[in-house]
Amino acid sequence: MSTPGPSAQQDRSPVLAAMTGFMGSIFKMPPGWRIWVGILLLANMIVPLFFLPRLEAVIVPVALMLGGMSQMAIFGRLGFVRLLGLGHFWWIPMLAWLWARVDLFAPQGAFGYWLLALFVVNSLSLLIDVTDVVRYALGDRAPQLGPGSEGPA
Repeated sequence: MSTPGPSAQQDRSPVLAAMTGFMGSIFKMPPGWRIWVGILLLANMIVPLFFLPRLEAVIVPVALMLGGMSQMAIFGRLGFVRLLGLGHFWWIPMLAWLWARVDLFAPQGAFGYWLLALFVVNSLSLLIDVTDVVRYALGDRAPQLGPGSEGPA
């Protein structure tokens, strides 16, 4: 079995830099925003574990991970800018799918209430994200957290 050569290690370096830089920027956010990120992670990554093997409990974390990968790619190129909101747009088809599958107006049990809470939290996040992406499109392109949030060098 061969070991990866220098080119494979160089290819991983920007990915690791984007991941660590992105997470470092999350920790630089004001406390209220860090709490909001924690709520999003709780609703989309932690709580679904309690409802495995239900399909919804698999799809929700997958959508979160796809969004995270999208955000790290954006961060790697542009830094911590308002365009990061595009990463959550994976939630639009997920929420539409949940809406079609589940009666959110008559939740039953912990599973139903989790889905209702997830729908509310992710919808609020999408409203924030749409606002951020529009602001970016209109020219508000500066990194949002000051020095160190410009992305990997």
